[in-house]
Amino acid sequence: MTDLLKKPLRLLLEEIDDPRRETLLKIYDDHKDLFHYAAGSSNNHQAWEGGYGDHIAECLRINDITYDALQSLRPLNFSKASAAIALFFHDIEKPFRYGPSEDMRCKPWQEKFDTPASWEKAKWDILAQFNSHYGLTFSAEEENSIKYTHGEGDDYRKDRRVSTPLAAHVHHCDNTSARIWHDKGKGLGGP
Repeated sequence: MTDLLKKPLRLLLEEIDDPRRETLLKIYDDHKDLFHYAAGSSNNHQAWEGGYGDHIAECLRINDITYDALQSLRPLNFSKASAAIALFFHDIEKPFRYGPSEDMRCKPWQEKFDTPASWEKAKWDILAQFNSHYGLTFSAEEENSIKYTHGEGDDYRKDRRVSTPLAAHVHHCDNTSARIWHDKGKGLGGP
């Protein structure tokens, strides 16, 4: 367990068993300065400089352990890699939101978006740019889990499930990092 806690974000990404691994690493390498500069949030979790990278690394560590534990009880209908990929991108707007205002990768986003709802739109715009630039694609379940990482909110329906099992797992990993260990892991994300 101690060894897992010491793995930085890039090493955790290198261990994802998915054909998109090289794309993930390229995105990380192209933005690692922002990932390790931006806070994880404005106040509620990992709200320190570099907290974004620490939060994402913590989510990947939690996925690594909890996926295996759940899989040992009953087979899961999603892969550990799909969960890791969704977790890597679930807050992808934050490096641009909390990055330096003078950085030209951040400035246009910061000038255009200023509310939580608009930043949710920014997330999907950033992912669309990553698709265009890097060829990054997601399965429908991965998209669902990115959308519902923070819960179903107003989309909740009592007559049918909105979020998938993958989304529930991703929500659990994110929630554990952001609500149980909100003040832990400083500096453990890397670089």
